[in-house]
Amino acid sequence: MKKNDRKEKILDGVIKLIASRGLEGVTHRAVDQFVGLPQGSTTYYFPKKAALIIAAAEQLADHLAKDCDELQVGFAACAAKQGMEAAITYVGEYLVSYADNSRHLFLARMELTVASTRREEFAHLGELLTVAARRPIEFFLELISDGRTDVPVETCAGLIDGITLMYATGQGPKPTTDQIAAVFRSIL
Repeated sequence: MKKNDRKEKILDGVIKLIASRGLEGVTHRAVDQFVGLPQGSTTYYFPKKAALIIAAAEQLADHLAKDCDELQVGFAACAAKQGMEAAITYVGEYLVSYADNSRHLFLARMELTVASTRREEFAHLGELLTVAARRPIEFFLELISDGRTDVPVETCAGLIDGITLMYATGQGPKPTTDQIAAVFRSIL
């Protein structure tokens, strides 16, 4: 296995561990075991736990950026072929699917954002992850609002995060496409 592949495997494992066990559940030994690498592999790349957590957060931000790019391409194609209403539905369907298929990314983002308020060495992670998570919402709202500058992006993002958080933690029902689309429409 190449060095970069191994690092990526470690960091993706850390993201999954953060989502399932929280920061307390992330140890070098737990990561090695979780990703099936020999003991000491994680320590070789990341001698300090803080560096491991920071690198995982940066990897998570990269995943969010790639997901955003995918959403933007799909939205643009749908809007061009079927119109804006269909594109709004597309985004709703995408976010509902994302709540299931990428639950670990969402939970890891929430966990790391909370940690950024409690630990100085992680303070910058909250903004990094918030910017990455808000980017698709900003893009989408800008397109469907005809470039208005008064669109409350933070309100929309907060509503969608809240709906998703309730579902991801088992405290609420699975979001529906209509529910997500209604959030977007009500903001406008």
